[in-house]
Amino acid sequence: MKTVYVLYFAVIIVLTAALNLWNPFSLGSKLKIKNSKCDFLFASPILRTSAFALLILSAIIIFHPFSSPSPDGRLHIDFLDVGQGDSALIRFPNGETLLVDGGGKINIYKSPSKSEYEDEPEIFEPDTQTVGEMVVSNFLWEKGYSQIDYILATHADADHIQGLLDVAKNFRVRAAIFGRTPVKNAEFVELHSILQKRGIESITISRGDVLTFDAVKIEVLYPEKNDNLEAVSDNNHSLVLRVIYGDRKFLLTGDIEKETETFLLNMPVFLQTDLIKVAHHGSRTSSIQQFVNAAKAKVAVISVGRESPFGHPHEEVVERWKNTGAKVLTTGENGTISVSTDGRDLQLKTFNKEKFYR
Repeated sequence: MKTVYVLYFAVIIVLTAALNLWNPFSLGSKLKIKNSKCDFLFASPILRTSAFALLILSAIIIFHPFSSPSPDGRLHIDFLDVGQGDSALIRFPNGETLLVDGGGKINIYKSPSKSEYEDEPEIFEPDTQTVGEMVVSNFLWEKGYSQIDYILATHADADHIQGLLDVAKNFRVRAAIFGRTPVKNAEFVELHSILQKRGIESITISRGDVLTFDAVKIEVLYPEKNDNLEAVSDNNHSLVLRVIYGDRKFLLTGDIEKETETFLLNMPVFLQTDLIKVAHHGSRTSSIQQFVNAAKAKVAVISVGRESPFGHPHEEVVERWKNTGAKVLTTGENGTISVSTDGRDLQLKTFNKEKFYR
């Protein structure tokens, strides 16, 4: 894209210079002494200015802060601050991108006391100002993206899938990835309609599948394959993904709860990871002690608002991760949490500029 802009403006500048040379009203233009071509070309102030302008314009386009990031051989994951919800942008070493969930603005219909609502079912109501537009899309635009190669919904809860509606409208998307296709879920039906209208391919994945992006592997640990279009896509049927690059591993757990954590513990799956996206925003419905012990995470990221309407993250869960040696970071307190690796090192930084190196 940068090359296209440079060539476009270069043509304009060359045409301007040519018009200046051709100027039939300049009587002195035919009386110039024959010097070298280079001297002749740069004798005109307009030509010198045009050449200088081309150099400056090229530099601006190439180094513009809102140009999409160039491939740097590193794996990058940005956990966005979307309040009560999940959204993570993965940029692979070759520059390809995958957006995992898109957040979603939520309200609750009632306001019970903290002790009452922590384990109650979450009831979502979309708001007119969507996180997908105001937060996720703006984040991507500021990064310089006009295309997101892949979007992925871990499950169909509004605080994960709703923001993908805006992303699918605002950006060019190559394909959308799902674990389940719940045709009775309103958000999924709306997203599926947008995908069809824009000609975006839909891909369904399940346990045992492996996605490959350059040198990065993404192993699908859950859910089991289910071709039933009416199959539910709730917390316990979230996609669980293990991202592997070189010696580094990252575990993305959606909103799975203790039943699915127990299932994974009973499978021949190696759960140890460098970083985990803690399940279900740090709710005590998840992160059972055995699962925390098996993960042995160095960093535990909790995607949650500063003041969660559901009391997330629960203090017991935070302490559980800390007691196993994990550094716990929440998006509500730290803003966007960014991690990158070349397959050996592990670098983390937060929106508030705090940096960590491992």
